[in-house]
Amino acid sequence: MLPPPMTSPDTRLPGFSFDIRPAANPGSVGTVRRLLRDALVAVGSDPATPCLLLSELLTNALLHGRAASVALELRQGRLLMAVTDRSPAPVEVPPESATRTTGRGMTLVEALADAWGVVPLGASGKTVWAVVAA
Repeated sequence: MLPPPMTSPDTRLPGFSFDIRPAANPGSVGTVRRLLRDALVAVGSDPATPCLLLSELLTNALLHGRAASVALELRQGRLLMAVTDRSPAPVEVPPESATRTTGRGMTLVEALADAWGVVPLGASGKTVWAVVAA
């Protein structure tokens, strides 16, 4: 389930909303991350954590779901990132391992996001979302 809708915008705080359908290739991750970074810098927010989280969510979607769409919304100092892919496979947060060299993305999301979750879309895939202060 997605987090509850954000309350009406406070016109004193900057915000933005993007709906993106990146190309289904790894280079798209950097392109979308730069868009988010530039938007956050433009409104005076630190892009480091949001960009890391978005990179992890989008990389997973492209790796496991073959295609993705991204929704980004900054409102009242909170950034909602929702990445939809075409894979109905559940999202896993594997246990920590000193020997594993991959598979740490969702562990980072779990550790750094204020909240996150998955909305299953049946055979059409799923949406993985995260909210972080920005």
